[in-house]
Amino acid sequence: MLLALTAPFANVAHAAIVDRIAAVVDGEVITLSQVYELGAPYIDSAPDRRAAELEVLDALIERALVAQEIDALGLSVTREELDRTVDDVARQNGMTRDQLRIEVEKSGIAWSIYKDELEQSLSEMKFQQMVILPRVAVTEDEVKDLYNRRVRKLAGKRRELNAILIPFPPGAGPDEKAAVAEAALAITEAFGAGTAWPELVGQHPESVLYSQGGKLGEFERGEAIAEIDAVAFDLPVGGISAPVELPTGFAVVYVADETEAEAPPLELVYADLEFELQQEKAAEELALWVQQARRGAVVEVMLEPEG
Repeated sequence: MLLALTAPFANVAHAAIVDRIAAVVDGEVITLSQVYELGAPYIDSAPDRRAAELEVLDALIERALVAQEIDALGLSVTREELDRTVDDVARQNGMTRDQLRIEVEKSGIAWSIYKDELEQSLSEMKFQQMVILPRVAVTEDEVKDLYNRRVRKLAGKRRELNAILIPFPPGAGPDEKAAVAEAALAITEAFGAGTAWPELVGQHPESVLYSQGGKLGEFERGEAIAEIDAVAFDLPVGGISAPVELPTGFAVVYVADETEAEAPPLELVYADLEFELQQEKAAEELALWVQQARRGAVVEVMLEPEG
């Protein structure tokens, strides 16, 4: 039960790293071990380890450039601010400071590292507020435009979908897949001949959804997987689809019900949409700021892409 601020350090156990200089930013050294301190879980799970290392290194270079600007502007976090934030984190998690420390250390993170990361986050928040956000302006027209573009998502038909999903046998070849397709076709033919949907569901215990009574869920257009979405919204309520081929088998889709989802009024979601636009623009401004800062700094990357 820890704040997301601990997430970059979760599961940091990994093979021992032979340390080396990964980059130098205006004389400040970034080591390979620092790259792994920040991004070990991501790097260890990436198909291209070196590309992942370089991606994390870019984040550390960005941090170094931001930290230099924070120092230049006098935006460093005071001890009082850090202590107050630690207490806030503990309170939000229903803990005392000592309990928070115990939980942090249980997760394998040194308390000093946790506090350093928390301090880093606070400094970056100050940088965001003082340097980036003043460059960002969101107009009422932009909020209204985003609202209107979301109308189809916020207001539309929600359909309760059922399905019989017959999986391919393990290692199925063309003949086995054809047999599954025939079984799915037989379901649609039986429905057309008058067999009720619940009865059909009960006749197919091999269906992935058998234990759920055939219930797939409620969806608006675009929310279900593409193959099912393509047919589910062109059927009448109470209608059944032709067999739909999926990567794992064949499905027959049944539309059980439909309801109208009304869009919330603009004033109710205005603040959320405005914040979303502000964050999008802030990310773009930060990227531009980093590009400019890198051009004005001496950045030497020692970690080369693997050929």
